[in-house]
Amino acid sequence: MKYPGNRPFFIVGHPRSGTTLLRFMLSAHSRLHVPDETGFVPFLRVDPEKVLSPAEVSSVLDRIGHLNPFWAGMVGDVGAFHAELQPPTLPNMLTELYCRRVRPHGAVRWGDKTPLYVRYLPRIRAIWPDAKVIHVVRDGRDAALSALQKWGDERKYMDMTYLLRNWVRNVRTGQHEGAKLAQDYLEIRYETLAQEPKDILKRVSDFLDEAFVPEMLAFSELAQEVGGGVDEHVEVQRPLSVASIGRWESEMSAFDRQLAERIAEPLLFELGYAPTKAAPMTTSAHARATALEARFRLVDTIRTILYRAGILTLNRNRQE
Repeated sequence: MKYPGNRPFFIVGHPRSGTTLLRFMLSAHSRLHVPDETGFVPFLRVDPEKVLSPAEVSSVLDRIGHLNPFWAGMVGDVGAFHAELQPPTLPNMLTELYCRRVRPHGAVRWGDKTPLYVRYLPRIRAIWPDAKVIHVVRDGRDAALSALQKWGDERKYMDMTYLLRNWVRNVRTGQHEGAKLAQDYLEIRYETLAQEPKDILKRVSDFLDEAFVPEMLAFSELAQEVGGGVDEHVEVQRPLSVASIGRWESEMSAFDRQLAERIAEPLLFELGYAPTKAAPMTTSAHARATALEARFRLVDTIRTILYRAGILTLNRNRQE
């Protein structure tokens, strides 16, 4: 099933880097709509080229609904749905589901905003070889502070070491995979998007082969109408602000600055962000940082195993 001229696009990046902001900006375009995070695509272990039977299509639909309850029950008659797909493959099946998601909004082209798909770009491209990717990058120190403020109380495994290590991994992974995509990959900075939204949105529009429309700058009106989604992104319901840019300079503790310099400074430098200029670590601070590194390796190993086993997914906490 093809949708000429309507190539899918994926907004990815490290969490708390501005992907939701871009999602609502693009969704304010009359032709485009980006639903709330999906999270299930990498966990559908189906060969994209395989022609699926009605029973297999039903199984995939059940799997999608299990991984993300907000996508459950989208198909009433599986037999009719299967017959509609020409041919009935995973890419055509998912494309039709996305299209059903965006049609009520009057859009004719769909996108996806699931930040951690930055780790699964080969799988995304295996399903949609013509997909375009927009990678949003933010200063890792600001992103870490934002994540701690939003999730720190409920996700006890998150600390500054965990967040900075993952920031480095996610940004480098996105850039590495993006280099393979060539003209189908665009990297933008959150800071520039917030400071010069019109210029960046024109650049994004050109990348998507879409016309820039001023309505994209009024994204907060759409966010107020539909809400911040299951992750309660209240920031996008307010006018654009640059107040969160560089917050690390006033909010980061001396020890966290030392961690940022130790873990992320090479990438921060490559990206052109201001140096951290932390004080040298004392012996006790060095021992503490070493202990946090060991804790990160343990947590990361456990979470990797759980992801591979399918026990942990990107939508594990989503409920109706």
